[in-house]
Amino acid sequence: MKLSLTVLPSMLAILGGSTPALADIVWTGAVSNDMFDVANWDLTNSTVTTIAPNVPISDSVVIQNAPAPLEIPELPGQQRFEIDDGFSMLLDNSKIIALGNDGVGCFAGPATGVTILVTNGASFEPFFIVNSVSLTIDATSQAVFGGGGNPINLSTVDMNPGATFAFLLETPADFVAEHLSKTFVAGVPAMVGGNIDVVSDGAAGCIVTVLQQTLGSNYCPGVVNSSGTAGVMSAVGSSSAAANDVTLTADGLPPSQFGIFITSRTQGFVPMGGGTSNGNICLGGAIGRFNRAGEILPTGGAGTISLALDLTDIPQGNGTVTVLAGDTWNFQAWHRDGVGLGSNFTDGLEISFN
Repeated sequence: MKLSLTVLPSMLAILGGSTPALADIVWTGAVSNDMFDVANWDLTNSTVTTIAPNVPISDSVVIQNAPAPLEIPELPGQQRFEIDDGFSMLLDNSKIIALGNDGVGCFAGPATGVTILVTNGASFEPFFIVNSVSLTIDATSQAVFGGGGNPINLSTVDMNPGATFAFLLETPADFVAEHLSKTFVAGVPAMVGGNIDVVSDGAAGCIVTVLQQTLGSNYCPGVVNSSGTAGVMSAVGSSSAAANDVTLTADGLPPSQFGIFITSRTQGFVPMGGGTSNGNICLGGAIGRFNRAGEILPTGGAGTISLALDLTDIPQGNGTVTVLAGDTWNFQAWHRDGVGLGSNFTDGLEISFN
């Protein structure tokens, strides 16, 4: 099950800087940290009047920039902060903790389920989630489950690269047996050793992290430079455009020089840079240069440069563009060299995004 962004309109509006939608209930923390105290919520624009354990909240829930952790108080038995079928929760730059063995979920057998987005450095720490919760953790955030047995009950977790996902009472073996099939990385099924790593936390739990993937395919071999080798491009991260996690590296460059990365949607071939370089340009069409502040990179003694890309800020022409799912982009490094025409190029690297 993958998170459908179409069911999070109010969340996405907030992430874009807008105010909460009129149908949302909004955390204020006016009197305490108790999530079940109705006085801590702004219900002005909602039909919701009650916030109580196991009582469905028929509106989307917005928790944003809370200065103190929200608490699911210790309750008799095992209960939940219950969001009604088809609604959502946004946890933005805030923290939720369970003081006992209680969690967050929906009622049994919902038609659509509940979506929870944990974003912008947020931390989601319930005992469990239950009944068709689709939990997404962005690259800056974490989810920690306090329960053992089956803390991800009839639900799924989608991690973006950089996210942390942990259990206090589930070992690595427990995770693989009980939760691996419920875990995704940017919408792709999780695979231990493939796109995730699972390790013990040194006690009774485990920690799940996303492994960086090797991205792209090389083309247009480079010309040997003064280091005695040709420069080679590589990239790691995620092919998901939404994950915004790509780091470019160029190896085999002359030491103690400078280089930049260049990019285009189009491949090409210009021998010797049109007569201005020892190497070949492997790009065509509109070519963008990563030559802004912090992007002109020293090769150092190892003859290598690396740059973490912001996929929402790719240089093209006189401005920048955003990489979208379905796009294919090509990258190359252009570097100084102390021989011949004074510069050279690596090979090209093509990356397709989903």
